[in-house]
Amino acid sequence: MKQEVYRFAFEEANSELKEISGEFEQLRVRKERIEKVLEALKPFSGFDSQSAPADHQPSEAANYSFQPNGSSNGYSF
Repeated sequence: MKQEVYRFAFEEANSELKEISGEFEQLRVRKERIEKVLEALKPFSGFDSQSAPADHQPSEAANYSFQPNGSSNGYSF
């Protein structure tokens, strides 16, 4: 009986992880598209990022990814 409960919980969690991974991938693709648009619009902005003060430079966001790893849960962070 307990094994069935644990198996069900595991399958639900794994399903949710796959859904989150899919949504994450969509957001990653969207981010790349936005970055390309921003890069293309730079010449029209009149703002030279090289001359901006250091405290106004955009900070680099942390990059996270979900990668299949062959373990029982199927993904690593």
